[in-house]
Amino acid sequence: MAESNYWTRLSAQRVSRRRALRGAAVAGAGIAGAALIGCGGGDEAPAAPAAQQATPAAKATAAAKATAKPALTEATLTSAIGSDIGSGDPQSLGGTGGGNWPNTDTHFVHAGLLDIDQESRKLVANFAESWEAAPDQLSFVYKLRKDVTFHNGDPLTAEDVKFSMDRGALGQAAYNKDYKGGHSAQFASLVKNAEVIDKHTVKFNMLKPDVIFLRRGLFLVPKAHIEKVGDVVYAEKPVGAGPFKFVSRVPDSQMVSERYDGYYGKPDKPTVSGVHQPFIKRLVQKVIPDSQARLAALQAGEVDLVHNVASDIAKQLEKDPKFTAFFLSGDQPMHIHINTALEKDPATGQPNPWRDKRVRMAANLAVDLDGIIKGILTGKERPSYGSSSTSVGFPKDLPQQRFKQDKAEAKKLLAAAGHEKGFDAKLWGPGGRWPNSRTVMEVVGQSLTDIGIKTTLQELQYQEVTTRFKDRSLYPLCFWGMSGGDDPGANFRFGYHSGGNYTMSTPSKEIDALIEKSEGEFDPAKRSELLGEIIKKFYLDAQWIFLYEPVTVVVTNKKWNWAIHKKTLSNPEYWRIQPA
Repeated sequence: MAESNYWTRLSAQRVSRRRALRGAAVAGAGIAGAALIGCGGGDEAPAAPAAQQATPAAKATAAAKATAKPALTEATLTSAIGSDIGSGDPQSLGGTGGGNWPNTDTHFVHAGLLDIDQESRKLVANFAESWEAAPDQLSFVYKLRKDVTFHNGDPLTAEDVKFSMDRGALGQAAYNKDYKGGHSAQFASLVKNAEVIDKHTVKFNMLKPDVIFLRRGLFLVPKAHIEKVGDVVYAEKPVGAGPFKFVSRVPDSQMVSERYDGYYGKPDKPTVSGVHQPFIKRLVQKVIPDSQARLAALQAGEVDLVHNVASDIAKQLEKDPKFTAFFLSGDQPMHIHINTALEKDPATGQPNPWRDKRVRMAANLAVDLDGIIKGILTGKERPSYGSSSTSVGFPKDLPQQRFKQDKAEAKKLLAAAGHEKGFDAKLWGPGGRWPNSRTVMEVVGQSLTDIGIKTTLQELQYQEVTTRFKDRSLYPLCFWGMSGGDDPGANFRFGYHSGGNYTMSTPSKEIDALIEKSEGEFDPAKRSELLGEIIKKFYLDAQWIFLYEPVTVVVTNKKWNWAIHKKTLSNPEYWRIQPA
């Protein structure tokens, strides 16, 4: 492994709801009785504040770690999740995005060839056993592990890695020229091609140096299998190389998976990502969009685990001896994405008012973010500035410049922008994807209405939102979360850069240029400075309505132990959950 480049030095990183408990605790209600909805500088990122750690469950977690037995069982874990996946194909437009975690985090595992070690915080090999960068950073060579296999038994080879890059990012899949990959924003302008050196060695040739290339995720898929069954069948029955293998799926209902006994990480010898063969034999993920219905299912004993519990209910459940509440420290910044890509309002044909910075500033000043965090959420969330506040390069002085509620000033800004009488706006959002999202959207919508931006709320299924996000047809506002992490570079390509797959905004050419410059800067101090400049410019230009970094609540019954591995996460580590 090369030791003399940047990568070897980089380190990782509740409106009251008075009826909620009453409505959720109907004896024996279960799923059948519940109303279901149809739908800093340097190389090291700072640690999250103590309040952000997976707290009230700390003692339970410690106990679980002490009693955990690295043994495989025949147990079935039934989990209730808030939204279905868009597609089983993790490379497709419908299959990408954080809401696809029930598929990607089980059948594929987000980490690909490389990952970040949780203890050393260093970039380490994962599906690759070693890697090397050329001195000019225009090529990267990976040596693959020889013990990684896909769920159909096919070994992972360099041909599969090349195929995954060609198909998922570069639009060069020979078998189907019309396939549209969901990762083009990350790779197409950076990677020239992928080259097979031998069965277990692959080389990526670059169009230009990219300092975060090694950190960019690439889901690995089986070449021969996809060429045989085709894209449609593969999306319906995904085959990955993760700890669980796909069994079946009924859209908007449930997905069933089983332990993959061929997974190379074992309970007594996990991968560098902390992933191993699951303790459980079978995983059933039931799609229940309504938070109260998910809770009713848990209390009725129909599910063992509930993901994305509303924070006020979670505060009650953590006192209940029958359950364990886990407050997961997340770094995925939540915001209201503003569509400035469209020049005109599609409903009125008038100029898009959101292209005026004064309007975007007014919207930010309308929102009482502190009130949302303390009154609607857990109280442990941090304000968001677009990128994670624990990321490399985060400007330490930016919190002192945070937008705080000032409705009088907001109205003045709207008037100065020519909108003294206000205007109408629609706020879109994915139902069930993030905790308390409906309530947050309602409060934000009312805040905007109070200053003259008369807002109506429209919830859609998550997969529909992601698809419309990418064609920039959601107008003008959308509740959304951007991937966090210790290094914001990849997220800039997704959500900041005007060409990103997940941006409906049109930042200045200056911001685009800074992003591109940062991708070619290999000096850690200089790159950190550039990252900070991008974060600050994007925030102070009010490109979005900035909200918070969420805390996700997961509740299990006492029949299960979960020894949390990752310091920052938003989803259950199903492979680490075992019978108590």
